[in-house]
Amino acid sequence: MHSIQFLDRGIRSYSGGAFLSDRLSEIDRYYVECPACGGRAETVLYSYSISKDDAVAILTLVCRSCGYWFRDVISLSEVDGVVCVELHIDRDSDLNTTLHLPSQVDIEVPQLNIAFEARTLRIGRIVTVEAILRYIVDVLEGICSSEPGCHREAIERLKELSSGRIGEPVTVRIKSVYSPLKVLKSYRDGVYSYC
Repeated sequence: MHSIQFLDRGIRSYSGGAFLSDRLSEIDRYYVECPACGGRAETVLYSYSISKDDAVAILTLVCRSCGYWFRDVISLSEVDGVVCVELHIDRDSDLNTTLHLPSQVDIEVPQLNIAFEARTLRIGRIVTVEAILRYIVDVLEGICSSEPGCHREAIERLKELSSGRIGEPVTVRIKSVYSPLKVLKSYRDGVYSYC
């Protein structure tokens, strides 16, 4: 049986033989400026024991003024892992390379002069290179819809890449802000390197 723990209400819930509150401990609580409205937002950092040998950090941010919220979960056993990977896209099978990404990353495509910070990555945690490229296209199209001097050539090139029309090889560099990332599966040697 699994049930929900309302972290801000102190409600105890039962989950598989142990009370959730027995495995969850608050580490820190502080207030920051809300990134959406500039109001006062509460940030709470918890440690949650998921097994005898592993724990995760749960970070929550809630603004009671505008309703903005953010959460992230970080495995504490992997804190010293890889934080930067370069993906070398030479052929269409490289688009199927699968990664585990944290929600806050910096993404660069140096050959196309594209670099941006994804502070709330909305494509999931386990993604392919193709999904990352399509995400970049969506973000750039959103930006370029209101910006007349936008680089349409870069967007078109990214669309070609994500559709499997590779042409000239490109590098996609992904840097994690604070937690490790992993290459879960690649289909040939040399697809990625650590930076």
